Amino acid sequence: MAVFFPRDSPFGDFDRIVSAIFDPDAGAAASTSSSSSQRQQRNPRSSILTRAGFHPRLDLAETDAGYVVHADLPGIPKDKIDVSISDDGVLMISGERSANKEIKDEQRYVVERSYGRFERAVRLPQDADRDNVQAKMTDGVLELVVPKLAAPKEAVKKISIS
Repeated sequence: MAVFFPRDSPFGDFDRIVSAIFDPDAGAAASTSSSSSQRQQRNPRSSILTRAGFHPRLDLAETDAGYVVHADLPGIPKDKIDVSISDDGVLMISGERSANKEIKDEQRYVVERSYGRFERAVRLPQDADRDNVQAKMTDGVLELVVPKLAAPKEAVKKISIS
């Protein structure tokens, strides 16, 4: 039996470019053309499920007050989602998705199951306040609000000329 892995979407290259902008480490791995086994060796966390499976779409925006990240996570309960920020400023959204679909009628009985882990990472700018991130989940959309740190006031010292 042949195994079919769908090719990247037409926007796969765009996704890799955007990831490279916000996460230089991910961009370096994605920019070189290589076989899937070589990609697997560079990133041991990637698997067939994450490469060919579910990749939540992210919307990133900057406002005057901070940064807003929206992640589309339809059908995933919030207790299955983990959000963390590392010391070097990488925002990580990860979790587990599982779905069971059962069709039962007089002529057939069909059960479809899908599951797998997902992970998205975004490097936050240096002025992001990592200690005051707010998160809320509404209708399958995770919203993260990351405020900006107050800009340091540039103290100008007047020097008198004698």
